[in-house]
Amino acid sequence: MNACRKTILVAGGAGYIGSHTVVELLNAGHRVVVVDNLSNSQENCEDENDLPPSLLRAKRITGKECLYFFNENVCDLERLNLVFDSYNIDVVFDFSGRKAVGESTLLPMLYYKYNINGTMNLLKCMRQHEVRDILFSSSCTVYGAPDQEALPIKEDDSVGCCQCPYAKCKYFVECLLSDLATGEPDYWRIMVMRYFNPVGAHESGLIGEDPKGDPLNLLPKLAQVATGKRPILDVYGEDYSTVDGSPIRDYVHVMDVATAHLRAVKHFQDISGIEIYNIGTGEGKSTWDMVKAFEAACGKPIPFRVCQRRPGDVPAIYCDPSKAERELGWKAGRSLKQMCEDLWRFYVLNPNGYDESIPL
Repeated sequence: MNACRKTILVAGGAGYIGSHTVVELLNAGHRVVVVDNLSNSQENCEDENDLPPSLLRAKRITGKECLYFFNENVCDLERLNLVFDSYNIDVVFDFSGRKAVGESTLLPMLYYKYNINGTMNLLKCMRQHEVRDILFSSSCTVYGAPDQEALPIKEDDSVGCCQCPYAKCKYFVECLLSDLATGEPDYWRIMVMRYFNPVGAHESGLIGEDPKGDPLNLLPKLAQVATGKRPILDVYGEDYSTVDGSPIRDYVHVMDVATAHLRAVKHFQDISGIEIYNIGTGEGKSTWDMVKAFEAACGKPIPFRVCQRRPGDVPAIYCDPSKAERELGWKAGRSLKQMCEDLWRFYVLNPNGYDESIPL
């Protein structure tokens, strides 16, 4: 039976977390409408409505046809409205915007322009088309640099003392969503998911993280060193007040993150106003923990050099994810070993990323 259950607009759905979430939505029988201008990826389309490689592969993984793509920028309100005119949207997932801490400190105006305006346009279109349900992709960076004694972080802990423009944009949008929910509590049903550090890839090796230009996150850099695409891993800081001197993060498998979004679809009817969820494992792993785990996955040593700390990085942060388990029935289930093995499989099968054509 091919009937689609809900129509879900996924802004930024061709990206890393978005494409993995698209797989879960398709497998569950939903119709998925992706809006993405591909600015964060190496993908391209000859025709504006052709599927980019990550979404073509999502169709191959799932065998489902209820997938539609618009090569559009969510900051273009007129074009975005046309997408809403074309489909009866039930739910909006907002993965849109730029996403790198380091880049945001260098290009703050770019981040304020796209990461706030895009969400505002989605909300305008939703209100005009009487769409109530939105899930906003936020970040643990809204917690700032918490005291290590305060870890693990809970959803009601202090936010807003942000360390970089990327985090500030996420925080400002959360404030906007909270104000909307306060102003119209009987209309809006809003979920905010604060991701910690999504890593890994789909177990098939067909989709994964294929960043545009120099990767800004640890795991893709590890993979590029292992494949010989870069000569050495830069480790940013070894003098943090942590167990081994390197930063500690809550790494969570991207498919667990995707599953959290699938669970959310079922629970919009249970909320009014706004609900916020931490999405992580609840365990902190250091940079050196990740290096060792990835060396085990790829079977080779990773050469490295220690560099100065990056602006905006915090010493340690990991979460208490129990609210998501209690209210959404979600819990991260994949191990650190699986995160590294799945990412390595993607890089072995796709040494040139999505530029390498796989027969579909």
